[in-house]
Amino acid sequence: MRVASRYYKGPELLVDDRLYHYSLDIWSLGCTLAGMLFKMDTLFKGSDNFDQLVKIVKVLGTPSLQDYLRNYKLSLPNELTYTIKATEVVPWEAFVTDKNRDRVTPEGLDLLSKMLVYDKNKRITPAEAMKHPYFAPIR
Repeated sequence: MRVASRYYKGPELLVDDRLYHYSLDIWSLGCTLAGMLFKMDTLFKGSDNFDQLVKIVKVLGTPSLQDYLRNYKLSLPNELTYTIKATEVVPWEAFVTDKNRDRVTPEGLDLLSKMLVYDKNKRITPAEAMKHPYFAPIR
């Protein structure tokens, strides 16, 4: 199945989770928000679907990926079983530089952390996102 541009594809599509829903759009929105906050073209820029998951894992780490896979009785594609190494989460603050510091706020990082979550059912909902403090200045 072909869904979404690779750089904005949620992890559920990359591990063949066939039961996805609106939260896939929240993942894509999180990728867009990261680009805006960190002044970068693309946060996760894989050369193919397997590399895309590797790029995601290098930021979000393996512990919550393993939890997600276990909870939904999914497994990594065989091609990735030995490629993906145990990795810790990279804190969002690590992406803050002198170039983007003026755009990054604690509220923005909090919203991002609620959007870019492996488990589709643990991502912030659209209604919750609209009420998030990040949007308070424009509400």
